[in-house]
Amino acid sequence: MGSNTMHGEKFASQVHCSILSHMNCRVALFYIRLVPAILLFTLNVPVSGQQVMNGSFESLTALPSTTGQWDLVPGWLGTGSSENTPDAFHIQGTGGGDLPETPVAMVSPHQGMAIAGFMATGAEGANRREYITGTFSQPLEPGTAYRFTFRMTNGERTEFSQAGLGVSKLGMHFSMLPLQQLGSAPLSQTPQFDLTPVFYSREWETISFTFVAQSAWTCFTWGAFGADEERSITVNEGDSPTMAYCFVDAFEIAMDDEGVAVDEQQVRGPISKPTIINLEEDPSWFLPNAFTPNNDGENDVFIPVWNNVEMKRFEVFSRWGEKVYALTSNAADGWDGKTKNGEDAEPGTYVWQVDVIDAEGKTISRSGAITLIR
Repeated sequence: MGSNTMHGEKFASQVHCSILSHMNCRVALFYIRLVPAILLFTLNVPVSGQQVMNGSFESLTALPSTTGQWDLVPGWLGTGSSENTPDAFHIQGTGGGDLPETPVAMVSPHQGMAIAGFMATGAEGANRREYITGTFSQPLEPGTAYRFTFRMTNGERTEFSQAGLGVSKLGMHFSMLPLQQLGSAPLSQTPQFDLTPVFYSREWETISFTFVAQSAWTCFTWGAFGADEERSITVNEGDSPTMAYCFVDAFEIAMDDEGVAVDEQQVRGPISKPTIINLEEDPSWFLPNAFTPNNDGENDVFIPVWNNVEMKRFEVFSRWGEKVYALTSNAADGWDGKTKNGEDAEPGTYVWQVDVIDAEGKTISRSGAITLIR
């Protein structure tokens, strides 16, 4: 979202809320079979094979201080429109660029410390759009099957937010050159993948689909292609929301070993949004977004909950990198909001990191943010 008049309209009310409710995190995989169908900027991590450049937005040329600073994110492109540009958010950002309190919603990263956001649509009939355009580390191989995965949420809407709309038929378009948008008008290209149902979720949802590359595609664009009358735009929260705003994180691509079956290639999107987590069998864990260590007996301790995995490491750090808590042999204790000296930690945002081992012995590492409220 740019810094001009249109940008101002989008975030006219940048109001900070003082109360944060819990936003549960879950995984809902969209397994879609479809029509034939950045250097990795994370520092100090060697990479090989096909990658989405800077797929988790962790590499920034500077910390965002307001909305519309898309040029701070290497590996990601605009659609040529200066009126509407996506937004970068970071836990250590300031003003309208920080987390978890953004101008439209409360949201913590799915992983790491940064995410992106964009206005998928404006109010119904306005035909206003923003798009997310990313790039691959190398051109895709024509005829090769890939699995593409990313995460998306609407966050927890704040009281004065202009967001609150849900939208159907979000699409993914792969191309050899970036798409060009005229002002804030919808792009008219036909996406290779459609997310058919109305999307609106306070929680992070995982969207995953397979496709066969038909050309040496170098980039992808995610958003609402076509006019408003071609989709459903629903009011999900708020009295008179004026936009469907989505946060995205953790874009990944990998060759799909299973390939894409011929009889599955005509499916263009799901007819429902299945949640496939089975807590009795599948490895899963949950960490809340906030806690209130005020000794009232409710939500006083920050502690992960896990099933069918072994928790090997759980640590909490301040925004300046100081470790304030580490998992002990008694994991049920959790972090009580105290510093290592036994003093009350300052209210604000902290970063957690976990390492778990699944039933197959694979180590899975994740990180995110927790807000301490007093």
